[in-house]
Amino acid sequence: MQHGQLPPSSRWLLVINTLFNGAGALSNTFLNIYLWKFLRSLEQIAIYNLSIFLCIALGYMTAGWVAKRTDRLYTMRAGVAILALFYILILTLGPRVINTYWLLGCLLGFGTGFYWLSYNVLVFEVTEPDTRDQFNGTNGFLFSLATGVAPMIAGKVLSYLPGRGYTVLFLVSFALFIAAVVCTWLLKRRTGPPHYNLFIGYKPPQHGEIWRQTLRVSLLLGFREGTLSFLPFLLVFLVTKNEEMAGRYLLMTAIGSFAAYFFVKKFLTFERRNTFVTVSAFMLALSVLMLLFQVNQVSLFVFGITNALFTPLLIIPYACLTLDVMGRLPEAVHRKVEYLVVRETAVNTGRCLSLLVMIGAQTIWSDALTNRIAFLMVGLSPLLGLFYFRRSSALFLSTFFQVRK
Repeated sequence: MQHGQLPPSSRWLLVINTLFNGAGALSNTFLNIYLWKFLRSLEQIAIYNLSIFLCIALGYMTAGWVAKRTDRLYTMRAGVAILALFYILILTLGPRVINTYWLLGCLLGFGTGFYWLSYNVLVFEVTEPDTRDQFNGTNGFLFSLATGVAPMIAGKVLSYLPGRGYTVLFLVSFALFIAAVVCTWLLKRRTGPPHYNLFIGYKPPQHGEIWRQTLRVSLLLGFREGTLSFLPFLLVFLVTKNEEMAGRYLLMTAIGSFAAYFFVKKFLTFERRNTFVTVSAFMLALSVLMLLFQVNQVSLFVFGITNALFTPLLIIPYACLTLDVMGRLPEAVHRKVEYLVVRETAVNTGRCLSLLVMIGAQTIWSDALTNRIAFLMVGLSPLLGLFYFRRSSALFLSTFFQVRK
C-alpha cells in the first residue's frame, strides 16, 4: 500500500457512512419542517431536538457497554435498526406525532448514539496519525456531497408529491439504512476486554490535563451545534414558505461545504491545524452579524454559505487532534470506547445547554429576540473553542514532541 493511501477497511467505512448520511439527509433534514406543520411552535421543536441530544448521550453510554461485551459492529447494526424503526413510526403515526414527538426524539437520539459510537471506534481503529487528516477530509467531502444532493432531491419530491412526498422519502431512507447494514459485514469483527469504566474515560491516570482541554473544545462545539441543528434551516422555510427553496438553501450550503472539504482534504496538515481553526473561528463569528440585525432570506443564505465554507476548517482539525490525543492516553487501544463516550457526552452536554438557553429565552422574550440571542451564542462559541483548541494543541506538542520528530 502506498504511503498515505487508505486501506480497504477505511474505504468501506467511508461507503457505510456515506449511505448513512445520505439516508439521514434525505429524510431527517426535512423532519423539523414535517413536525412544524403539526406542532407550530419553536419551543416544542427545540424540546424535540433536546430529547434527541439527551438520548444520543445515553445511547453512546449504552452502546459503549454493549460494544465492550460483544463487538462494535453489532452496535452499529443495532443503531441503524433503531433508526429504521423510527422512520416506520413516523410513517405510521402521521398527525399523531403531536402527542409523541419527544418520545420519537428519544428513539432517534438513542439509535444515533449507537451508530456513531461504533463509527468513531472504527475510525480510531482504521486510521493512523499519518492518514487521519486524509480520512476525515475525504469523509467530510463525501458527507457534503450526500447532504447536498439528497435534500435537493427531497425538496423536488415534496414539491411534486405534496400528499405522498414524506412517505416516499422515509421509505427510500429505510432502504439506504438497510444497504449500510449490509456493508458492515465487509468489516472485520474485533473484540476487546469487557471491563467498562467511564471514570477512567473521563479522568485518565496520565495526561488528564490535555484530555480535559480537549473536552472543553468538545463542549463548546456542541454548544454551537445545538442551535445550528435545526434553527437556520427551519427559519429559511418559515421565511420563504417553500420546501423547495429550503432544499436550494441546503444545496448551496452543501456546495460551499463540498469546496471547503476539498480544500481541507488537499491542504490540511498537522502543522496547519492551528491556522485553519483560527481563520475558521473568526469567520464563523463574523457570519452572525447580519442575523443580529435582521433575519430574512438574504441574511440566512449568507450565514449558511459562510458557515458551510468555514465549519470544515474547524471540525476536521478538531476531530484529528481529538483522536491524536486519545491515541496517547493510557491503554488507548482497550479504553477507546470509554474515551469516545466521554467525548461525545461533552459534545451533547454542550448541545443540550444551547437548547436549554434557547427554550428559557423563548419563555421570556419574543421569537425574534430569542433567535438573535441564539445566533449570538453561535457566533461566540467558536472563539472560545479556538482558545481551548490552541491550548490543547500546545500541550499535545509539548508532551509528545518526541513523537513528531
